[in-house]
This record gives sequence, structure tokens and C-alpha cells, in this order.
Amino acid sequence: MRKTRLAEELIGDDEHSADLGKDDFDKVACELSDGVLLTWNDKQRIKNRVQRILQHRTEASGLGHLSEKEIQRLRPLMNGVRLVEPRDEHWVDEAVAALHEEMPWMSAATNEVWHALRRIASCKGTIRLPNLLLNGPPGIGKSVWARRLSELLELPRCEIDASLGGVGFSVAGTERGWSSAQPGRPLETVLQHRVGNPLVVVDEICKAQSGTSDSGAHHAFSDSLLSFLEPATAAAWECPYFRTKFDMSHISWVLTANDISRVPEPLVNRCTVIELQALSSFQLKGFARHQAVRMGLSKDSSDAIEGVIEHSMDELGHYLSLRNVVRMLHRAVSLE
Repeated sequence: MRKTRLAEELIGDDEHSADLGKDDFDKVACELSDGVLLTWNDKQRIKNRVQRILQHRTEASGLGHLSEKEIQRLRPLMNGVRLVEPRDEHWVDEAVAALHEEMPWMSAATNEVWHALRRIASCKGTIRLPNLLLNGPPGIGKSVWARRLSELLELPRCEIDASLGGVGFSVAGTERGWSSAQPGRPLETVLQHRVGNPLVVVDEICKAQSGTSDSGAHHAFSDSLLSFLEPATAAAWECPYFRTKFDMSHISWVLTANDISRVPEPLVNRCTVIELQALSSFQLKGFARHQAVRMGLSKDSSDAIEGVIEHSMDELGHYLSLRNVVRMLHRAVSLE
């Protein structure tokens, strides 16, 4: 700027200045570099101005209250994240068929997902399943089905056990100031994988707890979850740890319960409820046979496991769950 001003002063009144072009003018300005070097005061003014610009830009971004370390943690999200899309309707059909072949007794849930994915694929959207609440006896594979679904759809997965205590901090996170302050598991999953539509599985939602703080404030697991299940609030959800808004509306949620009567009504109203029944001997033997092939077990081992299932359930009248069968399969792998 100073060089340009000096050039204007020197050649502005020259009788030939009107014939000078811009390139000539810039050349004259560059030749005047001697004597116009920046002073210490100049550099301080520039530094102060740069700091003010950075401060205004940081405030405008909504991250002005965060430390540099926290901003670095969020930096992967600043240019956006990837949203997983179904390749096409044929890919959807193959994924759903594989899921149904492995766990045919979950057909009610599988069909609900299939129709949703077909609609998404036909309009070339991103994967966002309806909120599902799987209600049924323990040990029938509700969580196993959700895990396998995430694998087939190539979605990152986050699992939260609502029965382990706490009042939703694992979902929403904890405010800074607590020794255990941290973001919630869904946001951590987005940060880790840089994918904005993971699948979050919440187990045993019927056993979720609530509590009251010393100040009298009521906290409940269901309250933390509701802010994610409601599309309007999920799109501008504010993390209590970072105190910054995030768009969490692309997450797919699968909730599991053994007794839907113990699930808060607001949660039930925001989910598609899938009622599931206890497994029969025939269904468990089919699952064991299919998994034995996947795990590379011999036919002798597979036949032995099916024999145990048939003897226990059909002859002795005992009830075996999917967990029992999975343990037998892993035991067979160890023995072989």
C-alpha cells in the first residue's frame, strides 16, 4: 500500500503519466521498495488486526468458548462428514436377504428395515432407518440382529446398555466441570468414524434409570434419548460437553426391551414397535447350523450342537436362548 501511494505521488503529475499502464505502475511501485520496509510498529498493527479477524471468525463459528485442544478434536467435522448411502435396490435386497437367512424369526424387524431401505435407495438418499423398538423375551437375538444389520449396511455402530446405571450420560455426554466429563457415545462414534449416520443400539431400555441431583433437578435416561429421537431437536442438538450444536438427525436408532410396559410412553410413541416371540427348537437349530458354517466348524460339531438343542428343548422341555447356542458354538471352536 505504501509503495503504491509513493508511486502515485511521484508519477501522478508527470506529463506522461496518462500513458502509463497498470503493469508500468506496479513496476514503479516495486522499484520503490527501499525505504518502505515494515517497522516494529507496523508489524504489531498487522498482528493485532490479524488477531481481531481470527477472534471474530472464531466467534462467528460458535467455537469461541472452546480451547485449542477441543477445537482440534472437532476439526474432522468442520468440513462435513460422510453419509453412507445404499448402492442400489439390488444391494439392499441382498443385504436384507442375508440378514433374513441368518435370523428368520426376526422377519418382522427385517421387513420394516427392508421397506425403508428400498424407499431410500429408490430416491438415492442416505441411510436413515425409522426408530425401532424391538420388544421380546431375553436371549432371542435382538442385539445380535442389530449388530449384523450394521455390518451388512456398512454402518459404524455404537452400543449402549441402558441397564448398567447412569441417567443418560452415555447418550448425551456430561457437562464440563465434572471429573468424568466427556461427550456422549453417539457423538464419539461420529467423531471416530467421520460418518454422520451410524447405527446406535440401546439395549435393555426397559431397565433404564432416572435420578435427582442435590439441587433437585430430575435426570432420566429417556429424557436424554428423546432429544435424539425427535427429528426437530436432533437436527440442532446441543452437546453439553462441547456446548456446541450438532446435526444428529441422520443417526439410526434400534432400542431393545424385554417388557415394553416399563418403557416410558414418550419413547414408545417415537418408535416403530416390533413384537417378537420366543425361539423354537427348529429356529435355534437353523441358526446353529448357519453359524457353524460361517465359523468353519465341522459337521460333527454342528450335529452335536443341534442334538443338544433338540434334547434340551424337545425332550426335557428346557428353554434355550440364542446366548446359550452362541456359547456352544464358541466352545466348539475352542475344542476343535
